[in-house]
Order: sequence, then C-alpha cells, then structure tokens
Amino acid sequence: MNINLGRGRKRKAAWAGALQELVLPAGQRTAETLLKEYVRQVRKNRLILSRDPLVATPGGPSGAWVTSAGVDLVWVHPAAGGVQFGHIVGHELGHMINNDQPDPIDLNTLMRMMQSLCPNTSEGLWSRSLGLCRAEVGAEREQRAEEFAYYAEEWLGRTRQDANGDLLTNMKNSLETRRPW
Repeated sequence: MNINLGRGRKRKAAWAGALQELVLPAGQRTAETLLKEYVRQVRKNRLILSRDPLVATPGGPSGAWVTSAGVDLVWVHPAAGGVQFGHIVGHELGHMINNDQPDPIDLNTLMRMMQSLCPNTSEGLWSRSLGLCRAEVGAEREQRAEEFAYYAEEWLGRTRQDANGDLLTNMKNSLETRRPW
C-alpha cells in the first residue's frame, strides 16, 4: 500500500536514502532496529530506549526524544505494545531523520517527574519555576514525524494488504487530537 503524503514525494525519496544508507544487522527488521542503527551510525550517539513508567500519565505523551552530549534518549509509554510501540519509535526516529531539533525536555513531563520525586512540594512552586521556559512544538514538525512513522512501516514491509483498513484507522486516529491512555 502506498500512502499519499502530498508534497511528500521528495521527502519520501530523502527518507528512502537515509534508510538505505544504514547497515542493518541480520534478522528481523523493526522500527526499533532502524532507530538503534540510525542513532549509532548517523548520529554517532549512544541510545537509551526507555519505557520508564515514572513519566507516564493519562493524557500525557506517548513518546519523547531528548538528547544530551553523546546520548539520545527515546521514551515510549509503557502501555504501548506491538504495532503501537513500533509506530511511536518510528515517530521519534522521524524527528531525527527530518532534522528536527529535539526538545531539551518536555517541561510538563519534567514537572510531573519532579512532583513524583518531591511529593510534598506545592504544584504552584513547580509551575512558577518551570513555566518560564516552556517550549512550543510545531504541528508541522509532528505531522512530518507521523508521516515518517507510516513510511517506515511501509519500508519495513510490515503492512500487509489485508491490514490496510487497520493501518488507515490507526493513521486517522494518530493524526487527530490525542486521546488519554
């Protein structure tokens, strides 16, 4: 199945080039394999792939990419499994391949982490401290990463002809306003 990405023809060619340059290990090719090899071979960083439940909250993010010197941290919601896990990993890889700048850290997530570590501290204090440096995430950037995640599924050959309806439903739902877990 070919997914129409609109102006994405050029983008698809760039994505194909980026993926074809990777030297992949023998065995099953997955979005996780693509992520690991892209971070290692192209970004030349160490990858930490986390499913830590500490930052998982209803209505919160399903995935995140944070980077620091020599390390890329990709977090995936611990409730995500199977195809959803692969899609979230593909989405975060899409940010890398699309040359998006990673969020230094999602400040809402940081606030939840700090509150869970220091439960007796008032929420107002955290809001006042962290609200000054809130980062905005562009919808276009998220759209490109979402498109890449579907492209990666197609590239990996994981999309079967008889599952087209499920893929289209998944795509429609992921592009709409995110629903809480």
